[in-house]
Amino acid sequence: MSYACPKCGGPASRGSSSAAQHAGGLVGALLYAAFAGFNCIKCGKLERSSFPPEVQSQMTRNSALMGVGALVLLGAVLALLAALN
Repeated sequence: MSYACPKCGGPASRGSSSAAQHAGGLVGALLYAAFAGFNCIKCGKLERSSFPPEVQSQMTRNSALMGVGALVLLGAVLALLAALN
């Protein structure tokens, strides 16, 4: 999900890591994105506090949803593996 940069109005998105994706698969990528900082193409790294309060609460909610989604996905994979054995 892209947010508007508070400095220039351009797109600001969450950070990503190919290393986390390779090491942890989709679960690793989701967990990294849930706790990663935000970057603007023009302005670089952005502090969460530089966004308006309503956007900060939306960011927090989306981070929590990504974290829960990653844990649910991990639980589903473990349940599938247990069922196959």
